[in-house]
Amino acid sequence: MTENRLEIIDPEQSEMLKQATISEQRNAAKAACKFAIERTSLSHPILDEGLEALEKGQCGDVSLQNKLQSLVDRLDEIQWDLQEKMGEGNIKLSDYLAAFHTARAVNSLYFALYADPFVAASEAIYEAHAATDELVTLKQKILEVFKAPTVI
Repeated sequence: MTENRLEIIDPEQSEMLKQATISEQRNAAKAACKFAIERTSLSHPILDEGLEALEKGQCGDVSLQNKLQSLVDRLDEIQWDLQEKMGEGNIKLSDYLAAFHTARAVNSLYFALYADPFVAASEAIYEAHAATDELVTLKQKILEVFKAPTVI
C-alpha cells in the first residue's frame, strides 16, 4: 500500500517531497495547482480566493476548503453525467475529459490549501497531473521550486 497517491505515479517526486522543507512543500503545492488552473483555463471567484490565500500562506482554512469542495462536488456531478452520456454515445470523449480535467484542477487547489504541507504538496501534484496529463512538464515546474533560492 502506498503512503500517498503521488507515490503511485511518481515515487521519485514523492520521496523528494518527503525530504523537502515545509516552505518547499508549500511552494510545490502552489506551483502544481497554478499549473493545473492555467492549463485548464479556469476562472471562478472561489479560485481567486483560494489562490490569494496560498499567496499569503493562509493554509488550513476549513471554510475556504469547504467552498472549494462544494465546487469540486458540482464539477464532479457534471463530469459523471457527461461520462454517462459518453457511454451512451451522446457526447465526445473530449467533452467528458474537459469536465474531468476542470474538476481535478479545482481539487488540486483544494489540496494545496491543506494544513499538512506534505499532504498539500503530494495531493495537489497528483490532482494537477490528473487535470493536465502533463506529468513531465508538471515535474519540471516542481523541480524549479527546489532550485529557486530561498528568501529569508
